[in-house]
Amino acid sequence: MSHRILKAPRPSKPLRRYFVLAYWRDAVVLLRQFRHSLLAFALLLFGSALWLQLFYREKPLDFGEALYATLMLVFLNPTLDFPRSFLVRPVFFLVPILGVAIFMEAVIRFGILLFAKSYRQEEWQKVMASLFRNHFVLVGVNRVGYRVVQELRQAGEEVVAITIEQTEENAPLIQRLRDMGVPVLVGDPRRTEVLRDAQVEHARCLLICTENDLQNLEIALAARDLNSNLRIVMRLFSDALAEHVQKYLGVQVAFSTSAIAAPPLAAAALGAGIAHAFYVGDQLFHVAELMVTPDSPVRGLRVGDVEQKFSVSVILLRQADGTFVYHPAPSVTLRVGDTAVLLGVPEKVAALQE
Repeated sequence: MSHRILKAPRPSKPLRRYFVLAYWRDAVVLLRQFRHSLLAFALLLFGSALWLQLFYREKPLDFGEALYATLMLVFLNPTLDFPRSFLVRPVFFLVPILGVAIFMEAVIRFGILLFAKSYRQEEWQKVMASLFRNHFVLVGVNRVGYRVVQELRQAGEEVVAITIEQTEENAPLIQRLRDMGVPVLVGDPRRTEVLRDAQVEHARCLLICTENDLQNLEIALAARDLNSNLRIVMRLFSDALAEHVQKYLGVQVAFSTSAIAAPPLAAAALGAGIAHAFYVGDQLFHVAELMVTPDSPVRGLRVGDVEQKFSVSVILLRQADGTFVYHPAPSVTLRVGDTAVLLGVPEKVAALQE
């Protein structure tokens, strides 16, 4: 095995490009939404300018001058003398009234909605999510879901989250995720359109962390219809259901809460040095810290000798000077003051702690 120094997780990927693209896409969406009002405003300006150019007799106007004069009329700041022609006078009366009404409803509101995202938070989250590809989708913004997103972002992965509803309890978590650059959609993830808003069709993995087993199954089935290659990781409370879901529904990993919690709790009760416990199939494994003392059976032994003699794996070594070594080489010697992290079956690990 190679001798490597343990490194911190790589930083999160920059999200600046998403914000730039999202603003552009949001502007296009708003233009479509306000297209009728904006078209009416443009027709009012250009139509009135053409009318002034043709029929205003007080002085000759080219189209540019007529367009500028019409724009000034909208803001009640006329630059032309009041006309004597009854053909032109209606322009001076109608353009300010219609122009202000359309401008206030369309142009100003368009600008506010484009730059003040707090007025349309949910739509903005959908626009942000629409840009993600090969990402993770997490359903269930609770304490477990929030921690999962933190871990994924720390690993540099991109995540879109879905919460069924925003409550007083999860509102702070939703805001923290959004501050981290994680789009959080509010909606029922059993509905196809909500999953599509989260780009499940283009996602790499779906993590379901709600506290309702039946609901989790419905979400998984709906997502599978949209993306047959999607990896699904599901939180379940029923051990029997977790086993059947993993076996029959094409869910690669299905963890039951009791199955996750029971081994570490039992391991902690058995020994203070046991840090974690987990199953691989039916085999239980313990992860334990072993401090090398003057009386330790591993003092002065090389890592390779420890693994061969005691049938455990040394997966991490914290040396006396504080250096972390990931998968130490077989030739590395364990010295007093070192702490070795061991992986093995319970009886082998326990034998080294006695």
